[in-house]
Amino acid sequence: MELEKVSIKRIIGPTPSGAAVLLGNEKKTFVVFVGFYEAAAIIREINREVPARPLTHELIQNVFLGFDVEIKQVIISTILESTFCATLILQQKVLNGQENWGQRRNEVRIDARPSDCFVLALKNKVDIYVTREVFEQVQDVSKLTDEVESTLASGSPLAGAGASEIEFDLGSEPDEESPDASFFEPSGSEDSEVSSGDEDDEDPTGEEELR
Repeated sequence: MELEKVSIKRIIGPTPSGAAVLLGNEKKTFVVFVGFYEAAAIIREINREVPARPLTHELIQNVFLGFDVEIKQVIISTILESTFCATLILQQKVLNGQENWGQRRNEVRIDARPSDCFVLALKNKVDIYVTREVFEQVQDVSKLTDEVESTLASGSPLAGAGASEIEFDLGSEPDEESPDASFFEPSGSEDSEVSSGDEDDEDPTGEEELR
């Protein structure tokens, strides 16, 4: 399977509707829309913020550590009905000095939401990959990025870009509606390249449960 290595370049948001995560490399930049709480979790990792009590991703990370499980690879594997799907490849370490597992598998592939994979990849300093199939399907938004960000910062209407250009013909994660051009309209709060939102007043847990 041919893969393209990408990185999180920027996050536009969060807004009450969610956020746009811009991923890419020197060849192409594309967008994955995520929910508000998922975006907040990604931003916490970028800012290296540690919650007072373990939230969902911290819980998963602690389980991994407890069973000597490491993330082998994070892959945005396919697009189904305008929805990005990711694969989280885990492996359990075979410690030195211990007997080999023989016929037992020590690797597992798990279907996951891209946003959860982004958070775990940041926690574990693991690279993010995209299959060649997905990379060829996504629209390159490199030229639109600066215009959209300046529009959000200034609070002015989008200029020179029609709705068809902003919708990207792609989507969000499972169980979330694909946003349209109105997603990029100012919501009354200041948006920044990477900013930390205070979501505790909205959701006592700090995050939605994994779906």
